[in-house]
Amino acid sequence: MNLDGWVPMRWPCGPLEIERGKSREGFTAREADALQEWADPRSLELVASSPVNCLVVTWAEGSAGDEGQQRALAPLINAARRRGLSVVGWVASVADPRRAASTAQASGLETIATESSESVPGLDVLRFRERGLGDRSPSDFLGVASTVWPGASASLPTGADATSGPTGPPWLDSNAWYVRLARSLVDPKVLWLAFDPPDLGQPVAAASYLQAIADTEVYGARWLLSLDPHLRLGLLDRRASAMETWAVISRSLAFFGKHRAWTSHLPVGQLGVVSDYAGADEFLSFEVLNLLARQSSLYRILAKSRAQGMPFDGLAAVLYVDQAPPGGDLVRKLYRFAEEGGTLITPPGWEERGVHDDDAWIPRFRVLRYGRGRLAVARQELADPYLLAGDAQLLMSHSRDRVRVFNAGTAQFHHATSGDGRSGILHTLLYPTRYPRMPLTVWFLHPWAKARVFTVDAEEAAPVGRIPAEPGVEFHLPPVPVYCALEVSS
Repeated sequence: MNLDGWVPMRWPCGPLEIERGKSREGFTAREADALQEWADPRSLELVASSPVNCLVVTWAEGSAGDEGQQRALAPLINAARRRGLSVVGWVASVADPRRAASTAQASGLETIATESSESVPGLDVLRFRERGLGDRSPSDFLGVASTVWPGASASLPTGADATSGPTGPPWLDSNAWYVRLARSLVDPKVLWLAFDPPDLGQPVAAASYLQAIADTEVYGARWLLSLDPHLRLGLLDRRASAMETWAVISRSLAFFGKHRAWTSHLPVGQLGVVSDYAGADEFLSFEVLNLLARQSSLYRILAKSRAQGMPFDGLAAVLYVDQAPPGGDLVRKLYRFAEEGGTLITPPGWEERGVHDDDAWIPRFRVLRYGRGRLAVARQELADPYLLAGDAQLLMSHSRDRVRVFNAGTAQFHHATSGDGRSGILHTLLYPTRYPRMPLTVWFLHPWAKARVFTVDAEEAAPVGRIPAEPGVEFHLPPVPVYCALEVSS
C-alpha cells in the first residue's frame, strides 16, 4: 500500500448508510436516494480530475446488514479499481475485524480501517484511536477519530464555562497543535484525521473546507475528507454552487500535495513546553498546547523523557507543566537554563532560588531574578490551561517574539524553518469577518532577504516587498481571504 501517496475521502453509500441516516431526525427520501446513487459507479466521475485517489466506504458494522452492504458495493469497488482508485473498508469497533478483513480482501479492497485493537493476521490494518497518545509504539500509520472541525465556533458547547468581553475573540477550533504533538511523540509515517463537517442545515462554505484542509496539512497530516450531506446532494444535482465548492476542495488538496516538502520544516518556538503528555497530566498539557496555538504563541514540544538530551538553544522560556517534578539531571538543566538568561515557569513546590522581583505583576506566580534570568513558581496548583497559556506568554513577554502578523483579524499562524535554517514557511489562516480584508504585514526578527506568497487560487507564487525594520524585517502582503503561505529565504 502506498499510504503516503493516498489522498483519502469518505464515500458514504449503500444500505448500511441509509439505515444509519433513518435514525437521524430530518433525514429525507432524497438523502436516501443520494446514498444509493453514490454507490453507482458513475458517481466516480466526481473524483476523476481531483487529487482524491482513495475511497473509504462503510464495510461492516457487526449487523445483519453487513452482507447486503458488501454486495451493494461490489460494482463500485470494481469500477474504482479500474480507475486506479484504492478502496478501504471502514469496520466498526463492534464488528469482527477478521471476518470483515476476509470479505474485504476477497472483494478487492486494499485493506480495512477500524478503531478495534483486535489483531488481523496477514493484513496491514489502518488503526484509528481516540485523541490520547498513551500508546506511543512505533507505527507507519496513525489514525485519529476524535478530532474537531477546524474554524471559528459561532457558539460554545452546552454547559461550557467561558467568559468574553466586547473585544473577546471567537473560540478557534484547530487540530494543527495535535498533529505536531502526535508527530513529536509517535512520529508515524502517515497520520490521518477523521472528522465530519458540522450540520448547519445548509451546505458548508467552500472557505470552511479550505480551512479544514489547511489546518490539517500544515504539519503533515491528511484529512479523511468528508462532505456534508447538502454538498453531496448538490454535487449529484450538478448545482453550480456545489461544483464550485468541490473545485475549491480539489485545488486545496492539490496545493498541499504539491508543497509536501514544507512539512519537513522544524517548528520555530521561543517557549519550550515540557511534559509527559500522558496520564494525569494529559488534559492540562494537551490544552496548554491547544491554547498556545490558538493565541499564536510559538512553542517547541519537549517530551520530558527526552528533554535532557534536547537543546534549549533559542528558547526564551521553558514551561514545566507536570505535577510530578522531573529527575535530578533535568531539574539541574532547567535551573541552569534560567540562571543563564531564560525564564523557567514551574508548578508550586519548586525551590525558589534568587531574589524576588518586586516589579513582577503576574499574581498567580512568585517571580524571582535568578542569575541572568528569571524563575516563576506558581502559587497554586496549575489547573486552568487557559490561564496558564496566557500567563506563560506574559511571563515570556512579546518582546521575545520571533514573528508578528498585523491586520489579520481573527487568525492563527504556524511558522517553521528548514533544517539548515536558510528558509522558512509561515502559514496564516484567517477566519470569517464582516469587514473587508486589509493588506497583511508580517514582521520577522530574523532578517530574511526575500519572500514570496503562495495562495491556493494562484498558479504561481508572488514576490512580496521587503522593508528593513530595526530589528528584523517586514514583508507586505496583499489582502488574503482565507489562507496564505509566506516562504522566506536568506
